[in-house]
Order: sequence, then C-alpha cells, then structure tokens
Amino acid sequence: MAQCKDIVEEASEYIDGDLPLRRRISLFYHLVICKCCRIYLQNIKKTINTVRTLRPKEPAIHDIKDFAERLRVESESEKLK
Repeated sequence: MAQCKDIVEEASEYIDGDLPLRRRISLFYHLVICKCCRIYLQNIKKTINTVRTLRPKEPAIHDIKDFAERLRVESESEKLK
C-alpha cells in the first residue's frame, strides 16, 4: 500500500496518468483514506492550473514582424540625429 511519501514523490506522474495501473491504484487507495494527501494533491492541481493560466502567451508571428519593423525604423531615425 502506498504511503504519504509516495504521493509526494509521484504526484506529478499520478496527475499526468504516467504511472502503471497497479501503482495508480495503490496511490488512489491511499488518497481515499488520507485527507492530507488529498488536500496536497488538490493544491498541486490548483498550482498547475494557475501556472497555465498565468503563463504569458507567445506573441504571434505578425506581432514579432511589426515589432522588428518598428525597431528598424527607430534605429534608422537615431542614426539620422
């Protein structure tokens, strides 16, 4: 049977579904009986979702091209001064 330390060590793999079936079942049964580990796992999931939400989005290619063009124009105007 899994223990609390196993949940801590394998939380990411458990959430991602990357563990073998037997191991997932063992961790699942531990989570059924251990409220602290359930809360720990919920907090990990909330953290992952928050990071996904707050992660800056990659700029679109056209935004990069526009930015590069503005830099080029500014650079040329600085040279003329």
